[in-house]
Amino acid sequence: MESNKALIKESFKAVVENLAYNEAAVEKYFSKRYVQKVDGKELDYQGFCQHMKVQKQALKYLSTDFITIVEEGGIVFTNHIVNMETKEGRSASIQVIAEFHVEEGKIIYCNELTHLRSGDEQDRDLGSRH
Repeated sequence: MESNKALIKESFKAVVENLAYNEAAVEKYFSKRYVQKVDGKELDYQGFCQHMKVQKQALKYLSTDFITIVEEGGIVFTNHIVNMETKEGRSASIQVIAEFHVEEGKIIYCNELTHLRSGDEQDRDLGSRH
């Protein structure tokens, strides 16, 4: 059986880092009951899909570096760095502390805090922009 840590990493490659929006990939990794809380904002599944579409329109590069990833049952905690470049040429680095819940092989919940380590203030909301 695949670990939930591997599922999280795979979902980032297929959904977050892929600069083309892929609805089939979102459906593969995320439950239709998905809820994401980011810096005081809450997105449901449709809001998350919209967030991914908006993010893809704004970025020309995005990579994720997992510093720490810990799994306990259906819960995965990560400390990761997201590096990105917008289509306008601005670069940003965001540190993310996230708690993911996995049920029946899909991500059902995420609660994350983001910190803009470097970059333009106008890109601070790239983790939740929708």
